[in-house]
Formats: sequence, C-alpha cells, structure tokens
Amino acid sequence: MAEVLFVSKEDIVRRSPIMDGNIDADKIVPALHLSQTQYLREIIGTDLYNYYVNAITALIGSGTVIPTNHKNLLDNFIKPILIHLTTAEYLKSAAYSVSNGGIFKRTSENSSEPSLGEIKELIQVERDRAQSYTERFLDHMAFNASANFPEWFSNSNEDVSPNYESYTIDWVL
Repeated sequence: MAEVLFVSKEDIVRRSPIMDGNIDADKIVPALHLSQTQYLREIIGTDLYNYYVNAITALIGSGTVIPTNHKNLLDNFIKPILIHLTTAEYLKSAAYSVSNGGIFKRTSENSSEPSLGEIKELIQVERDRAQSYTERFLDHMAFNASANFPEWFSNSNEDVSPNYESYTIDWVL
C-alpha cells in the first residue's frame, strides 16, 4: 500500500515563503514522508494519525468527505506544521544527490551558494514556524479534543501518544 501524504507538493510550494514552484516532486516527497511519519506522528499521536490516513484514503478512493471538525484541524493546524517541518527537512539535503557514481552537490551557474550558517538559519526559521503552529495546535486540542477528537485520547500500548505540551522554554533573566 502506498503511503498517504497529508499535503501535496503544491501545498508546500504555495504556502512556504521560500520554496520555488520548479522543485521536483521526487526531491521533496522523501522530506515530506520523513517529516510526516517521524515528526508529525509524534505531535498528533498514532490514532489521530491513522484517522487521517484512513480519511484521506477514503476521500481519494470513494470521495468520502472528511468531517468538518477533522477537515478544519487538518487544514488549519496539521498541514501548516507539516509544511514547515518538510521545508526544514528538505533544506538539509536539497543541494545533494546520491547516485551510483557517488555523492554530488548541485550548483547553479547564475547564483551564489549560501554559507552553511545561512542554511542553518533557514532551517531554524522553518523549525520555529513549525513549532509556532504546533503550539497553536496544542492549544486548540486542549480546548476541543474531548468534544471533537476522541482519537487524541485513545492511544494505547505500542501507539505513539501525542505530545500534550510544547517543549519550548522561555528564559527569564
């Protein structure tokens, strides 16, 4: 079974301030897959994650509509988190290509390469954006999960439980 992706390349390019529309989907999908399966699942938990896998599969396969509460959660909270996590992940390896001949770094003839420090800053900006959306998501779930999202509380045994708290630490000096 093919992996269900919660956002498309077009969503990422359209909603990310630094992505160019000429990005090859074959290059961004691995970053999207990793961000979704590794990072997003830890944020939303296994049961809510599986809910969206099944809902999106049903939508694609038979046109079954995703219920309004879940659609709003997906569009307004989960997709923005995933877009910025994917952008951060993509930036880590965007310039590199691995083939039978080895590892290669792509360069452009008419532009200059950013320094490693500049790339790290871009990655951190995208992580910060994802964290901001994660905090909004967690606030939303704190007030709405019990009434609208039973999957938030139903994880058990080997399931990944959702993060109920943001781990951002503010320093007071």
